[in-house]
Amino acid sequence: MNIPIDNFIAVIISSFGILGCFTIGLQILFRKKGTPKANIFLGLLLILYSLTLLNNLMAMTGLYSKYQFLYFLPLTFSFSIGPLFYLFVKSRIQPGWVFKKKDIMHFILPALQFIFYLSIGFRSAEFKSWIWRNVLAPYGQFVEESILIILSIGYIVVAIKLISKELPTDLWKHPVCKWLRKFSVSLLILLSISSLYEITDWILWSFFEYNLFNTPWVDFPLKISYGVISLLIGHNAFIYQHQSLVTPTFYSKENGNDLKERIQELLEKKQVYLDPELKTETFAKMLGLHRNQLSKYFTSQGSSFRATINEYRVRHFLELVKAGKSKHLTILGLAFESGFNSKASFNRIFKASEGQTPNEYLKAN
Repeated sequence: MNIPIDNFIAVIISSFGILGCFTIGLQILFRKKGTPKANIFLGLLLILYSLTLLNNLMAMTGLYSKYQFLYFLPLTFSFSIGPLFYLFVKSRIQPGWVFKKKDIMHFILPALQFIFYLSIGFRSAEFKSWIWRNVLAPYGQFVEESILIILSIGYIVVAIKLISKELPTDLWKHPVCKWLRKFSVSLLILLSISSLYEITDWILWSFFEYNLFNTPWVDFPLKISYGVISLLIGHNAFIYQHQSLVTPTFYSKENGNDLKERIQELLEKKQVYLDPELKTETFAKMLGLHRNQLSKYFTSQGSSFRATINEYRVRHFLELVKAGKSKHLTILGLAFESGFNSKASFNRIFKASEGQTPNEYLKAN
């Protein structure tokens, strides 16, 4: 099988992107730490994009041309990219946000896209050829690509606006939002490149019957952008798993005399415990310490980092209830607002602290 050099380069980049996205996506999907919603949305984003990229890879390598019965397999999930990215960003910077029935609307078009390809993906080559000639070639591909451009760019722009709105607030959110904004803008640039090529091709074909993609190397930026997008998403997914990479050091010098004051400031004034991704490494980096030094400090105080953080989170939950927030948010929403990352851990920790379940506490108060 002879592959042009431009296709070969794009295939190599795409192959690494597919492997990386799929592997990291599975890891994040079953990740126990952090916000469950953010894990699910980012994990699905990585996995579905890797399958969509696999579909492009099969076209670039000529597999579809050689084995035409493989055409239109249900491997295209491009409509899912925008909604999943937006919901990932929202759930990461708004831990108290809870997925509701109305949010299902974000997945109506992705579901229709999947159902369409599922309905024809396993039919005969003759049927697929008829679908291409009578539906997709004259109308379908332009409609699908138009919807893809609008969905992808639209959702990312909305995500950037949401990040900018959150940026000036809480200390723990600031570095997270800066990272997410950089991630979003980079993704928007790459998607804009591919969209520009698609639109240019439509114009040239409509007015001059010239296919832009038949010219060697002219379509190279488009082909390579798909693979680079996968590498970009995979790289940022790795950062998401290691949140301390985006956490700045707020105290550059270690001073044992004021360590207690610095810890109290981060917890009581800056409320960094509200970050569901907060770990020993992240907190230690804020203090300019090694995680072992931080662990030794808490041990010397007869406690532990995790126990201290959970104590502040329970206290914050009680403050939200007293402020009347329970009238507008569910118990789970209040728990997420307080920095907890699962209902089970919240119920267990709250009962150990207060001697009763959250439900019992709310009924009594």
